[in-house]
Amino acid sequence: MEDVSAVMSWFSSPAYSRYWQHYQQAMAWRRRHRGAYRKAWKAAYGPTRQRRYDDWQASGSDRSSSNDDDAEDESSSDSDIECDVSNMEISEELRQYFAHTERHREELRRQQELEAEQQDGYVPADQDLRAACRRSSAAPPAERPGERRAAEMKKLYGQDAAKILAMEAAMQLAFDRNCDLKQPKYWPVIPLKL
Repeated sequence: MEDVSAVMSWFSSPAYSRYWQHYQQAMAWRRRHRGAYRKAWKAAYGPTRQRRYDDWQASGSDRSSSNDDDAEDESSSDSDIECDVSNMEISEELRQYFAHTERHREELRRQQELEAEQQDGYVPADQDLRAACRRSSAAPPAERPGERRAAEMKKLYGQDAAKILAMEAAMQLAFDRNCDLKQPKYWPVIPLKL
């Protein structure tokens, strides 16, 4: 059986000293952050009567030692940070900043909605284009099918519109019939040289 000290000492190697230094700095920042957060919470909502979610915390001995650390951090940070926001006046510049920020958030929200709509209409190259177009809707159509198309064709071609519509319909039906029979794979519309 291996010596326990040899197994446990691998992490104290000088090769890991930079890691442990960074770890200590991160943990010190975390303790300071928790203290500042707790102080801000107390300033905003008043002192808490009991700690919430004690069962989430570590065991009792760890909890008492962490409380001591927190008390030290609080006492040292009390002298460093003194902030009372209850009587803070909001300047016109700050109001403009908040308004600008709100406009920016609204613009981002609209842009994300547009991108989501565009993403809904996107069909991957390896999927059938016709399957994506056949989305069913429970609502009835807003206008009679083909009415707008017939009006456009009448405007473009005049009296011969019915003849041209019939030729287009025949060609589309022939295409659909051939697609149903042979079920070709669609070629992706992407550049060959990226």
